[in-house]
Amino acid sequence: MANYLSNSILIALLRKYNIHHLVLSSGARNIPFVNAVETDQQFTCYSVIDERNAAFFALGICQKLQEPVAIACTSGTAASNYLSGVTEAYYANAPLVVITFDRSPYSLNQLETQKIDQPAIFSSVCRKSVTLPIVKDGEDAWYCQRLINEALIALTQRQGGPVHINVPLAGDTNTIISESLSLKLLENVNRIDYITMSEEKGWQEKALRLHNAGKVLIVMGQALPLDENVRREITLFTELLGCPLLADNLSNFRCENMIFAEGVIKALNSKTVETFLPDIVVSFGANFQERIKDLLKAHQGTFEHWSIEADGVVRDVFKSQTALFESTPIQFFQRMNRELEKISGAAPKASGAYLKRWKDLEASIRLPKMPFNNFCAVKTLADRIPGNSVLHLAILNSTRLMQFFKLDESVEVYANVNAFGIDGCLPTFMGHAYVTDQLSFLVIGDLSFFYGMNALKIRHRRNNIRILLLNNGGAAEFHIQPDSNEIPTIDLHIGAAHSDSAKGWADSLGYEYMSADDEKSLEEAMDRFVCANHDAPVIFEVFTKMKTDGEFTLYVYRELEKCIAPVLEGEEI
Repeated sequence: MANYLSNSILIALLRKYNIHHLVLSSGARNIPFVNAVETDQQFTCYSVIDERNAAFFALGICQKLQEPVAIACTSGTAASNYLSGVTEAYYANAPLVVITFDRSPYSLNQLETQKIDQPAIFSSVCRKSVTLPIVKDGEDAWYCQRLINEALIALTQRQGGPVHINVPLAGDTNTIISESLSLKLLENVNRIDYITMSEEKGWQEKALRLHNAGKVLIVMGQALPLDENVRREITLFTELLGCPLLADNLSNFRCENMIFAEGVIKALNSKTVETFLPDIVVSFGANFQERIKDLLKAHQGTFEHWSIEADGVVRDVFKSQTALFESTPIQFFQRMNRELEKISGAAPKASGAYLKRWKDLEASIRLPKMPFNNFCAVKTLADRIPGNSVLHLAILNSTRLMQFFKLDESVEVYANVNAFGIDGCLPTFMGHAYVTDQLSFLVIGDLSFFYGMNALKIRHRRNNIRILLLNNGGAAEFHIQPDSNEIPTIDLHIGAAHSDSAKGWADSLGYEYMSADDEKSLEEAMDRFVCANHDAPVIFEVFTKMKTDGEFTLYVYRELEKCIAPVLEGEEI
């Protein structure tokens, strides 16, 4: 039956999207689907043998009823015969659901009968084309569900029009005929509600759902500094619902109910996480903090996830998405705040137990005493970085460590964490620093620095440049992962151990060079490093040890888990 779970998910979502009219053409590969829908009273089925007429017949129904209609056929040239009808539907903006069944993608160009390149047939005349996976496990099932939601949302999104869902099935024809599809559809399949600014009822229903929910959590991703109007509306939202907002320095945002994610989430484990899990997650922003993603994905399906996306794209980052708001953050929070105030008046929500639980945990976080290492170097900068500065963080360790420390809210924080490549951290920073008068800092590891160090010789540079180079002789990242430490050759090619220094390159290019290799020299040099009065751009190289850096980070994680015990002694939410 695993081969046909995609059928079950598809049928379940057709029902949830109220798509009840299906025009069916006979064939072998669509037998399980046809047998299921023709015996299901939720569907009205029409039999049109040739696919060209079937597509136009469905278009006529669609035009009269002003609602989506589905067509379904077997594999091969059967699908090709839909093309003229789908083309007409495309230019008429008619919401036609084109379902084509297919052989396994592995068999393309392998002399299999009825196997052509079906996903490409309607690429120019469909609003959305998806090819479902052959569902073998939970990950496949989630991906299948997401793709179908994306397609069915696109039916009526903006101008609307036809969408194509290609459904590959493994096995031969005899197998398909002998195995009928169970009529018991998957109960946990989620429809993703698509809500635009014009849908009055949708906003009212969601506001009531928020008001009645016990535990609402806002998750904010990477963002440019927000203007005061957006800040005010987000803050009001947290007050009306008594809810925490999880974020980090890359969000460039602060409010009374914000919780810094890195430390608090690392303090949670499988035994202590339950009372911190939300009923509803509202997310916005770009790339989300890795700890937040790991926490929520580990408990997918136990909460609703509402995503705010100005471009209307499904981003089911926590694998639990149930609503998509096509709006900007300011539009969402202004509109939702007005709806919430209509329900409960302007007074904040009475119960703030869930927020208090998070705030108590954040208040309990205590980092252990730090010996001289890269963690210590980052903390020393965080304690001294001047207000109104720009701070760039290179990927992985540099970004991760800075999230343990609260910066002055006037410091603007950036990082290339979307494509997440080692190559562009240094040149991105150089470009940013050149076009601002602000003091500009970069925290970067040695491998990323040496990878992109040619960027230092770009002629467009100013004396506001401050580069903190954490040189521990390789990739400490692989000493944070316990399994990697079991590999005897970990530092040979994976950790890429070295004994290089940036001094010669920095000197040759006219940079002021500073260095530290113990706590005393770090403290003394840092005061000079953050000073605005330099006659040249500055590189401050801090030498630590790769293995001990990794070991101390793991030690911090273990110590953080001890912080939660006093919090859990309080009342249950």
